[in-house]
Amino acid sequence: MAPGISYDESGSLASYFGVTFLAIILIPWTLASTRSKGKKSVQPLCPCKECQSTPARIHSIKSTKRKRKFIQKSLPLLLAWGLFGYLCYSLSVAPRLEGETVYNPFEILGLSDSSNDKQIKKHYKKLSLQFHPDKIKLAENQTQEDADAKFVELTKAYKSLTDEVTRDNLAKYGNPDGPQQREDKIAIPQWVVEGKNSIWVLGAYGLVLGGGIPWVVGRWWFAQRKLTRDGILNPTAEIFFHQLREDTDFISLISLLASALEFSAILGAKKRGSKKERKERQAKIDDLETVVEAKKAEIGIEEHPLMRKENRVQVTTAVAKRARALLWAHLLRIGLNDHELESDKLAVLRVTPPLLNALANISLAHNWLTTSLLCIKLQPALVQALPADVSPLAQLPGVSPEKGTELQIVNKAEGARWLEKWVRTEKKDVSAEAVEVAKYWPRLEVLDAEFKVAGESLVTPSSIVELTYKCRYVYPTTPVSLLSKSKSALPNGDIKDEIGTADSVADVEESVTKVEEEQEKPDITDVKEKIVEMVEKPAKVGTEGKSVKKTEVPPNGFAHAPYWPQLRKPHFYVLLGDSKLDKVIVPPVKITDIPLPRSDGLPGEAKEFTLQFQAPPQANLYSFVAHWRSDTFLGSDIQVPIMLKVEDMPAEEEINEEDEDDDISEPDEDTLAGQMAMMRGGKVKPSAVHGNNDEDDESGTEEEYESSSDEEGPKKRVRAYNEDSDTDSD
Repeated sequence: MAPGISYDESGSLASYFGVTFLAIILIPWTLASTRSKGKKSVQPLCPCKECQSTPARIHSIKSTKRKRKFIQKSLPLLLAWGLFGYLCYSLSVAPRLEGETVYNPFEILGLSDSSNDKQIKKHYKKLSLQFHPDKIKLAENQTQEDADAKFVELTKAYKSLTDEVTRDNLAKYGNPDGPQQREDKIAIPQWVVEGKNSIWVLGAYGLVLGGGIPWVVGRWWFAQRKLTRDGILNPTAEIFFHQLREDTDFISLISLLASALEFSAILGAKKRGSKKERKERQAKIDDLETVVEAKKAEIGIEEHPLMRKENRVQVTTAVAKRARALLWAHLLRIGLNDHELESDKLAVLRVTPPLLNALANISLAHNWLTTSLLCIKLQPALVQALPADVSPLAQLPGVSPEKGTELQIVNKAEGARWLEKWVRTEKKDVSAEAVEVAKYWPRLEVLDAEFKVAGESLVTPSSIVELTYKCRYVYPTTPVSLLSKSKSALPNGDIKDEIGTADSVADVEESVTKVEEEQEKPDITDVKEKIVEMVEKPAKVGTEGKSVKKTEVPPNGFAHAPYWPQLRKPHFYVLLGDSKLDKVIVPPVKITDIPLPRSDGLPGEAKEFTLQFQAPPQANLYSFVAHWRSDTFLGSDIQVPIMLKVEDMPAEEEINEEDEDDDISEPDEDTLAGQMAMMRGGKVKPSAVHGNNDEDDESGTEEEYESSSDEEGPKKRVRAYNEDSDTDSD
């Protein structure tokens, strides 16, 4: 051990260290565990009784899980506080270390701090007669060494109050003997290193450092390697990757979802028990599959005829069969009438969100448009407990899939505004609650979709393009006059009002051709009006990102989803696709918190969103379809044909020699430098007295410049018209 350093034999320093370390950890840990999360109460989007009672239903489902989590979190916390209390108690009973107390001679002599010299001498004389080694009578269990030490202590205290040297040492160094050698103590008891238990202590250190820490790190590392970026097991991702095909239909997609190995942790425990119990559980699943097949045949759910037979997903394991039966029972709204099966169904549904995202990402990795849209459509199907192709009217309370199909046919509730058509027609055999929910059913409305490039007036090859669009929710009861007019999107944000709606890419291409033919030979007056408009409002060209004011939108509430075991906040996926090639051009992004209608039911202010991507590398006119796909509502999807015109960067105009000369300061004609420049054949500024004889020539030059730059873009034309003050501005 180095000089001036020693171990703490009492062990109190180690207790101090432990108390400090535990306090730093326990205080924030306890505050985080005991304080309420303070989440804002989320309100439902519809006024039905089921949505009003959904939070209580979700709370009852999660109550058992919360209790288990609370016990798991509270037990370590209580043990840590117990250790903290034990260390505090050990500190309270531990002996004080040498040097912990301040040397106080008055306290040693038993005097007050205000005693004078006469009182100090008188009291010391009395104590010396009492504790002198030659006169003291040793008490029981007292040795001569203790008596000598007591007398020396009294003498030192007396000198520190009366002797000047000793008093100065006490004032400067805190000790009457003068400066002392400093001794630092290590917060490890001496018995830990030098005692008989050193072998066991070193063994414990080796076990913790050599085994405990590698085990914790290894467990964390291998647990992370088990999961993909989407949060699913690697074997499950491998199954999805190998069995998902471009022609996968809805039935095969459900079977593929049921093949996920995540369900083994939930349903695998059902294999346990006696042989009789296992047979009874299997019999329940067989009966459920029979009911499912009959229900599918009744509704008309069949495999897609264009899907190849070898690409159909086959379910082989017992766990996958059980999960598939439970998923179909949920989609077809089949009453299970069994607590165990109902509990398993809810557990299966809670596991599906990351699996659905993984399926969609695998399909997007192949750029399959149809399959990707089907994977996205599976999400609202599970949320609303309906197959993907049934009537969306079945989402309303008390409306079965068969009844929804009947209402859709009778009331002609078809197309993008199926709900508006149904609300405005006479309704029979429908509950008042269903009608009330339909009035507050939000429908997405997309406004002003256009392509933009920051700082540019056109889209060039390989540039970063932003599809800027505005969205808002509207109610089916909103008057038609307050809705957005039907418009066909033309290249790069040019929009032209039409009587009808562009229902196909061919309609958009035809309108684009007409506009291009009209713009081939622009009139000079129209060109100038456009230039003046650009000069007066420069923020409209290439600076939209700086001038757009963001709209503050309150968070959306949870949607009408009475069959889903969790509160569901609606989102929309936005992507660009090519329907002709069946390819995804721009991967989807998720948007949420779309403005809801006002309290009076009228549409609110739309919120602007952007979808950023890189333009194609070649100049051309590209026809895409913009998709807005809901992850909560069926029948709320929107697809809009939209054109992207990519143009090559126009060649830069050659700088005329006259423009270069304009940038150089020329001497005046009347000055000596001007006369010298004229003799050399150089240019000079005309005299203000003699006038400008070349004004007509320059005016002709400007006209010729205006004509030659007619194809060069608005920037050159802006300068030409600004220099001409006599042009016909009216």
